[in-house]
Amino acid sequence: MRLQRAALPAFVPWLVLGAALVLATMPAWRPLVFGTALTLDDLLSLRCLSG
Repeated sequence: MRLQRAALPAFVPWLVLGAALVLATMPAWRPLVFGTALTLDDLLSLRCLSG
């Protein structure tokens, strides 16, 4: 007896990749979407968060 795997539609991996890209870059584009003017110092503070 052979087990069948559930076939994923072709768009599912692209959907996951797109969602991951949006979530990973959210700190950079979120202030731009909501109308905040960012300086270079603001962008560096987003990139270099102190833990």
